[in-house]
Amino acid sequence: MKRLIIGLIASIFLSGCSILDKNTTAGLQVITNDKTSSVFLDGQFLEKAPLIEKNIKPGTYSVRIEPDDPKLVPYETSVTLRKGLLTVITWKPDTRPELSGGVIYEMEPLKNKQQSEVSFITIPDGAIVAFDGAEKEFAPVIIPGIDPGQHEFEITLPSYESQQHTINVVQGYRMIVRVKLAKLEAIPESEMEPPTSEGSITPETQPTDTTEPLEIKQSSPSAEASQSGQLVRILPTNFFQEGKEVLRVRSEPSTESNTLGFVESNTTQTSGGESKLGWNSVIFHTSLGWVSSDYSRME
Repeated sequence: MKRLIIGLIASIFLSGCSILDKNTTAGLQVITNDKTSSVFLDGQFLEKAPLIEKNIKPGTYSVRIEPDDPKLVPYETSVTLRKGLLTVITWKPDTRPELSGGVIYEMEPLKNKQQSEVSFITIPDGAIVAFDGAEKEFAPVIIPGIDPGQHEFEITLPSYESQQHTINVVQGYRMIVRVKLAKLEAIPESEMEPPTSEGSITPETQPTDTTEPLEIKQSSPSAEASQSGQLVRILPTNFFQEGKEVLRVRSEPSTESNTLGFVESNTTQTSGGESKLGWNSVIFHTSLGWVSSDYSRME
């Protein structure tokens, strides 16, 4: 008898479950982080979440999750339910759409039944994907040649909650991992604490006390790029100066060094040709400056 193939969710392995109609049915599981919710499939009430339904006709459906708590916002997405496979949605509802997030696990068969792979798709694009401790990639990305079995991944992006899970990769299938990242609420400047560690957000984004305004630099002209042949993309920081989202530039790769100024998020800066643990160098006017690698990446 065929069995549903299920991903490993939140480090709990969900084994295969027998299905009533082995020829035509697909499955759907919805987990809502202990927030009881109503689940609708193409507008029709299915059941209260958390739920697992194994007798659904394969096809593409609209899934809507409506939390019972009226303070929490609903979520709607499209999923493809395939014969003999269980699609899993883990969702954490919140009071605003940007603060809500979760992961959708889908699977699709590959033409080469001896191969296995994992596809990562994130909202927003460009999230950092760490898979089994290998070199980090940027979503969207497909990782081929994966050995069947359990694997770990982590999705991170500055100013967003990270997602860290374990999945069970099955031979002959592509595991599709769709991640909607929940944005972290901004901390008011008045509540920010002084810098305490190199790895925290505060040292690189919170301005120092100074009597002179620090300059905010926009993207550098490409003429300087020939010096190193590389650019550094400045990622979102969720910190604003003079109405612009910015990242601090330091004189040395250290939180103890002087601040040269700020560069705008979502811009590219000319690389200084060096990178050190936790830092990327940029050309800040005519000086070599350093920005946190938590909020920048080489291009």
